[in-house]
Amino acid sequence: MFIVVALKTAVAWPNDKVYLFFDDDTYHRYNAVTGAFEQGGLNVVDNWPGLTASPDAFVWWGASKAYAFIGSTYVRYDLVADGVDPEYLPPNAPFALAGNWPGLPDGSSGGMNWQAGIDAAVNWGTGKLFLFKGDSYVRYDITADRVDPGYPVKIAGRWPGLFTQNLGAAVYSGGRYAYFFRGNDYQRFDVDTDQVDQTGTLSPSVPFEPTPPGALVPARLLQLTQANQLMADLIRRGKLSLKSPAFVDGPGGIVSPTPSQRVAVQPATIDGIRYTNALNPTADFFTNVDQRMLIALYRLTRWINSSAPDVRELRHLGIGQGSGPPNDCHNQGRALDLSGIAGADGGTAFLKSILSNWGNLPALVGSNVRIDPSVDPLAFALFSTAFRCATYECEANGIGTGNKWPMPKLGGSGFVIYPDYGGDPALRAAHQDHIHLQVGKTRI
Repeated sequence: MFIVVALKTAVAWPNDKVYLFFDDDTYHRYNAVTGAFEQGGLNVVDNWPGLTASPDAFVWWGASKAYAFIGSTYVRYDLVADGVDPEYLPPNAPFALAGNWPGLPDGSSGGMNWQAGIDAAVNWGTGKLFLFKGDSYVRYDITADRVDPGYPVKIAGRWPGLFTQNLGAAVYSGGRYAYFFRGNDYQRFDVDTDQVDQTGTLSPSVPFEPTPPGALVPARLLQLTQANQLMADLIRRGKLSLKSPAFVDGPGGIVSPTPSQRVAVQPATIDGIRYTNALNPTADFFTNVDQRMLIALYRLTRWINSSAPDVRELRHLGIGQGSGPPNDCHNQGRALDLSGIAGADGGTAFLKSILSNWGNLPALVGSNVRIDPSVDPLAFALFSTAFRCATYECEANGIGTGNKWPMPKLGGSGFVIYPDYGGDPALRAAHQDHIHLQVGKTRI
């Protein structure tokens, strides 16, 4: 019989591993790609530099950072350095949740004091974190860096079939399934159907459902083979369909397309959101797309439609084609020029155009960004979310591993280019009607 002390928290890592941490300051390691248990009883202090014990909650943030919560305090863990960032370590004072995680309730209104600590946390891959405490949860927005309005709310009724209180841990490694734990019991949550579909008891063979490799890796850092397998998973799950090359599964793996082939998508819809060519709105396909960029497009749909309003369409000025030379990122299918976002807000249709609702706006006194969130909160929220997703998934302030924390802010420079771009004035002038995002070098 597999006997363990109480599970304390869990986290998925971009190295395709899942880590389960226990009350005795040990942890187990699982392989997210195979779903298999790899090693148990490992010492937290010896292997997670800067952590002094198993955290109460641990969550992947993105951009090479994760956050570990310890009571009313927290530390930031760096993937590249493989340790807690120095400013979070003694002799520096501990970082408190209060004042640093905007919107976390302090209990002054009669509810629970979330600033005293949380039970579990998970990154949903949508630009949102879910933090759980007692019988409630909050949704934390990475772009706005705050708890979304209207939270906390009760778990019951919002997470079909899930434990309604006292979660111990939650983990999502980027595929179809997330896992939630209470004591030594677990529940598997189907992200596609939005419900619990399996329950069980924690053991070395939990069994974690296999996840395609690279599911938490930014699109810009994906290997071609990883992008190929992630694309195949999306096709199998009905998230997108190929026009060409035909998708062919074989007993030994994917037969077509090969990892290096560019693909055509038809219909021009990914995960329920249509990519509409603003220059040819009736075209229901887009072609010549690098598979890494295709994964970036899918992830953009998840970020942009992670909360109200209901986004139904992303308009663009080009995917897979451009006016430059053959080695240009557009002509290699590694770039998107996003020109607008359409959908419904409270039942009312909307279209927010980058040109009309951003590029043509007058200068805003006291700000280097022309969108005023107090005047047009919808455009500001949509465009800033698209920008932040682009900085996390595509090239931001470098190329590949050259991208370094912190990711650029609106009004700054880098490889995401837009109406208020803070770099080359000529690039700024040429991007008044769209947000440009790319994977890889501009020209190779």
